[in-house]
Amino acid sequence: MTTWPFTTAQLTAGLRRYFADSSLQVVALDKVPLAVPPTVSGIPSSISGLRVEYETRGQRSNVECVVKEPRGPARPGVASVGLREVGVYRSLAVQLPMQTPAIIAADVTGEWLVLEAVTADKPSQTWEADDYRAAIKALASLHERFWNLGEDLAVYPWLSRPLTHDFEFYVYAAVSAMEKMMVDDRPQAITRSLHALTGLGLVLTQVEQMVSVLRAAPSTLLHGDFRPGNVALQEDGEMVVFDWQVAGIGPGVLDIVTFVNACRWERADLPISSAELMELYRREIETRVKASWTDDEWQRLIDHALMWRFTQEMFAWAASASTETFAAYEQRFHDIWLQPVLEAAAQRLRPALYL
Repeated sequence: MTTWPFTTAQLTAGLRRYFADSSLQVVALDKVPLAVPPTVSGIPSSISGLRVEYETRGQRSNVECVVKEPRGPARPGVASVGLREVGVYRSLAVQLPMQTPAIIAADVTGEWLVLEAVTADKPSQTWEADDYRAAIKALASLHERFWNLGEDLAVYPWLSRPLTHDFEFYVYAAVSAMEKMMVDDRPQAITRSLHALTGLGLVLTQVEQMVSVLRAAPSTLLHGDFRPGNVALQEDGEMVVFDWQVAGIGPGVLDIVTFVNACRWERADLPISSAELMELYRREIETRVKASWTDDEWQRLIDHALMWRFTQEMFAWAASASTETFAAYEQRFHDIWLQPVLEAAAQRLRPALYL
């Protein structure tokens, strides 16, 4: 028998609001299989499929839902990842230029959520080039809607602020991850490589210089983990976007770097180049909000975003991945993350002087 994190009364109240039917009564709850998109970085969660049998006005029916229990880190003064996702669905969803799953019920602290189940008519592993282009345009539309509205978005205190309020948290976690790698002497692709140690050392010791470029860029609403696995593509081309656990405020370039690298990580046979995706986003933003960059300015912004996203996510992943997991992803980690970050650090950061 499955133990659910909510009571029947809580679920019943949520379903009555969802269906706008005060006569609804929950009859039975059954756990059902749920296909969860694989992910490497991002916030872990316990996710289950739920079929609810209910009765209303003498008629029985059922509805399938997703039960989510976020497991992200918590610290004083910062909203939990669950509370952040609840906040997006309840306060921002109506303002977003894309569809999101409907929230049926949720704990007030964000410890659990019950969402409507949304099935992708076209799994992300079968996306074609035009599907990736459509995702880029959807991302640009999101950023356009909130472009340069960082101060306005501050009224939502549960949103992440990776470059300001949450900055020290990410830096501390990255430094701790680097120390763990050195103590454990793994992965040796980093710990036994002077080139890698030097480059990553530049990233960690010059992190303020690195993010100063990003802080100077216009802020918008960030999804935080925008990737094909977090998008349910429908037959009519509509995209339902979920997993808003790391939604925050910052420059849109962070989302595009996350998306492009996630595409490459999740699919070796990507039908469109990362360069085309980056350039499409750049053109979309230039058209929509009249923000323009020279080629050098754009590449500089991308390089700094790449180094910061590595600091946010990939230090911790490399330190915590098992030997088997790291071996399975080592080539992708090197090609998509490590080598580009080392090249960016060598070009954008000051060389260290050893006496």
